[in-house]
Amino acid sequence: RTVYFTANENYWQGAPKTKTMQWIETNEPDKVAAVGTGTADLSNPSGSLSTLDEISSYNDNGETTGSVLQTISYDNLGYGYIGLNALNMKVGTSEDDIGTEASRNLRKGFATLFAVYRDMANDSYYGDAANVIEYSISNCSWAAPQPTDEGYEIAYSVDVDGNPIYTADMADEERFDAALQASIGFFKAAGYTWDEASGKFTAAPEGAKMSYEVIVPASGGEDHPAYLLCEYVRQALDSIGITLVINNPSDDNVIWNALNANTEEMWTAAWSSSIDPDMYQTWHSKNVVGAPGSTGSNHAYLIDEQLDQLIMDARVSPDQEY
Repeated sequence: RTVYFTANENYWQGAPKTKTMQWIETNEPDKVAAVGTGTADLSNPSGSLSTLDEISSYNDNGETTGSVLQTISYDNLGYGYIGLNALNMKVGTSEDDIGTEASRNLRKGFATLFAVYRDMANDSYYGDAANVIEYSISNCSWAAPQPTDEGYEIAYSVDVDGNPIYTADMADEERFDAALQASIGFFKAAGYTWDEASGKFTAAPEGAKMSYEVIVPASGGEDHPAYLLCEYVRQALDSIGITLVINNPSDDNVIWNALNANTEEMWTAAWSSSIDPDMYQTWHSKNVVGAPGSTGSNHAYLIDEQLDQLIMDARVSPDQEY
């Protein structure tokens, strides 16, 4: 699990001053300790609160840069996300059903709850080291929508009738309850059977289920930025009779095997973007898993002709304003 590099004595600009390098495959929990104990010279740990505390513990001044370790933080052109597979989360039994209003409402029922707990989960794991984003693009990209842009909205912040779910003066608990009520509205509109007496759903419409799975690659533990988020959502859904199963495999290959086989329902992951945020690979309909000639990278099974056209239109010009 080590790659060895040796300086090229014949390099055209002169031989590198560092004669040898070793790049070692390392698990995330071991990255800070490797540098702190002198086993490694450089590492790139994720900036979680626990990681920053561990870095600070090696320095006399209790800071992330000090006598033993120095830390450089930078904006990451990428983001963590929660994915929903439209093919496996729909009302109906045909692939054509993935875009119906009922199917969209089913997925919005889940997405509304995931969205409302993002801030609390992010603060618990990252603190100030990461920000919540509303669109699927890093905030440090030139193409990221800004709050001042026309039409800018908080993700999944309207109910089934299109009305705002939240008000500016709501406390956290009020926001959580408002999101739950909105989620109930989406599930009802999707065709789920609601029992007024118990305040819970009792049956799913054809093609849908009362229990869905989300895969969180936290290596069997809880050290993952989305683990706590999924637990909050699991508890909220349980209160209305819908089960969210958190699959937390010790082997990360489980999630990738599911994605490649197109068997996942929901999952959590992260990815990096290019400087030019071309969305063809991840969001164009031709790249859904299993399609002829597909890259297999549209794991959400997003099929939308209007979005396809916008993606292709954007490819014809290097003009950022366009």
